[in-house]
Amino acid sequence: MFFYNLLIAILFCIAYPFIYIFLKGKERQQRLGNNLPQEKDVIWIHAASVGEVNAVRPFINELAAEFPHEKIVISTLSKTGQNVAAKISEKIKTFFFPIDSYYIMRKVFRKLQPKLIIIVETELWPNLLFQAKKKQIPVEIINARISDNSFNKYNRSKIFWRNLISNIVVNAKSEIDAERFRQIGFKNVINAHNLKFCSKLPHFDITETRKELGFNENDNILVWGSSRPGEEQLLQTIRENLTTNIQNLKFVIVPRHLSRVDEIKKIFPDCSLSSERQLPGKVHIVDEMGVLTKYYAIANLAIIGGSFFDFGGHNPLEAAYYGIPTIIGNYHHSCRDSVEILAKHNGIKISTETDLYDDIIKNFKTDFGKELGENGRKAIEQNLESMKINISRTKEILSDL
Repeated sequence: MFFYNLLIAILFCIAYPFIYIFLKGKERQQRLGNNLPQEKDVIWIHAASVGEVNAVRPFINELAAEFPHEKIVISTLSKTGQNVAAKISEKIKTFFFPIDSYYIMRKVFRKLQPKLIIIVETELWPNLLFQAKKKQIPVEIINARISDNSFNKYNRSKIFWRNLISNIVVNAKSEIDAERFRQIGFKNVINAHNLKFCSKLPHFDITETRKELGFNENDNILVWGSSRPGEEQLLQTIRENLTTNIQNLKFVIVPRHLSRVDEIKKIFPDCSLSSERQLPGKVHIVDEMGVLTKYYAIANLAIIGGSFFDFGGHNPLEAAYYGIPTIIGNYHHSCRDSVEILAKHNGIKISTETDLYDDIIKNFKTDFGKELGENGRKAIEQNLESMKINISRTKEILSDL
């Protein structure tokens, strides 16, 4: 710890002018351990960014319902994560995660006096863990995961972590992740499955929602969700043949980043835009935030973006939740565990650039698509126990305090 804190101190001195210039108001104060929520004896949940917050939102709501008298605070690293966390509940306070220096973290613990720290996925900060162990505050990691790269790094430095992690409760999101935590040196580790499977998405009346969005009942709708660079061009290369072979086929493209809309319009000059309330043409670009689930719900086929080129893929569970046949590319390491569970139940098709056309045709021309969607929905239902396991483990910790 001495050398880690020495390094942090040096980096902090170098970075302080930039912190002062680029961070303003509340964020700057909270990064330095000031202006924190006026709460003590709290359950402190830390989720790095939007993905982590969304993954455990159902857990947080369940925790708040089970323990209505407990004070819950949530810290995030990113501004977008902060915005999403702040919308979970008016009763839950949020703040920016402070710099992990010895003195700042000591000040944070003195102000918040946490009774339990819950970390989402893999946010292991040495001074956070040091203060928790020093003050005998239990730490629980939920939806815990370790990527290939992170595992190698932690494994090489496990001597450093050994004294910090021995008593941490780990609820891993898969058996692969559970075994990796054990190899690093964590003792209390179980496979609690993936909390992302416990999301409660809104119900949509398919007929009414199609009508609302401008589609007909007999339209065959292919939704490409969270598309990334290169994928729209891939679709364009097979679009004409698909349209020829599949009746009433309409494409809906929901880009991951709205800043790319103009770029995508050049690939599909004849497209319609959702923000302009245009009736969907053969290619409809959704240039609005927060409506992907609605389009998945009315789709005949969902293709998960960021997976046909090396972007890591995006969440396939929303489409599976609605029983929509789902195709994902080979590059899905960011959602590996979700894909593995769906694939185990034959609830998702892993495709490639070369095979995509044939896989789409197969979905519309055979019973394959219907079976794929039904199997995906069943996989979601079978993994709902993750919520019970995580809440039960948290209850055990709180009852021992």
